[in-house]
Amino acid sequence: MLVALNEAHHLEAIRIALDQVAVPDGWRMERILVDGGSTDGTARLARDMGFTRVLVLPGASIPVCRNAALETATGDAFAFLDADCIPCREWLEAASPYLASAEPTLVGYPVMPPGSGNWVQSAWWAHWRHKNRHGGDAASGAVETDAFRLVTTRNMLFNRPLLALAERFDEHLSTGEDTDFAFRASQRGARILAVRALRVIHLGEPATLSQFFRQQLWHANRKAYATILRSSGGKSGANAIYFSLAFLFALLLAFASAVAAAVLRSVWPLAGCLPLAAITLAPALWIAKRAGRAALVPQLAVLYFLYGLARAIDLVGLAPRKPSWKAVYDKHGG
Repeated sequence: MLVALNEAHHLEAIRIALDQVAVPDGWRMERILVDGGSTDGTARLARDMGFTRVLVLPGASIPVCRNAALETATGDAFAFLDADCIPCREWLEAASPYLASAEPTLVGYPVMPPGSGNWVQSAWWAHWRHKNRHGGDAASGAVETDAFRLVTTRNMLFNRPLLALAERFDEHLSTGEDTDFAFRASQRGARILAVRALRVIHLGEPATLSQFFRQQLWHANRKAYATILRSSGGKSGANAIYFSLAFLFALLLAFASAVAAAVLRSVWPLAGCLPLAAITLAPALWIAKRAGRAALVPQLAVLYFLYGLARAIDLVGLAPRKPSWKAVYDKHGG
């Protein structure tokens, strides 16, 4: 199932990829595309390409589109991709043993940048691969502890029994509905796994710092954070929340320190900027150590600063209205 907005330029690539995906014996693939109101002929092109069903919901939010796809699908297993994500040939074969289980099960894995990626893409890919302390490279094949943190709807598959635990995507959320969906399923006892063999390439991965910042600003969602805190009491799934709050306080302290330094004409108040430096450097050092790549430290420090800045802006309510992520990428060359 694909949710699309102005993706005509990517549809040919994903159609070819889906044609090449090996379908397990006894399975059949439905290709469902939900269009949120494209102006580039995405829906018409999808019909011409032979998608099983094409739904057009102009102006609908992403969770509304995802729920519409779920209601339309007829199978016992479901798979979500974004319309600029290319699955590998073995994608369904690798997922099928998990999806055939009678136990509520959800699987996925972080998406890869195209090719080797530039430094922005490769550094953020390292972040995704190594941020789960239980999994690292997932060399053993799958990560289960806190695996919900590694699965988004760019690469998410689950079986029908899972819908008994997480029936729908939360339509009150403008973004972060996929993390919320996986988190709710995990909290209610579903088996969640990050499976390395589920390789998917994300053609629209941000390639510049501007694109990266705007993507993170779009993903930031106070409502999703509040839902996680209510559900787990902050004991699970709250890493991003704690980082965002710490960054916000450190940013305010750094600003106050800079003002004090200017007023007092002294450099000593600038020591108040040290917590902000520490908050961005600490995770960069940790990920770089896990990846075995010292060169990642400055790269990740820059990205974590932009990540924290975007989340801080959202936390204080300075980004109440956001364009869709497709509008962001289209505007900035993604």
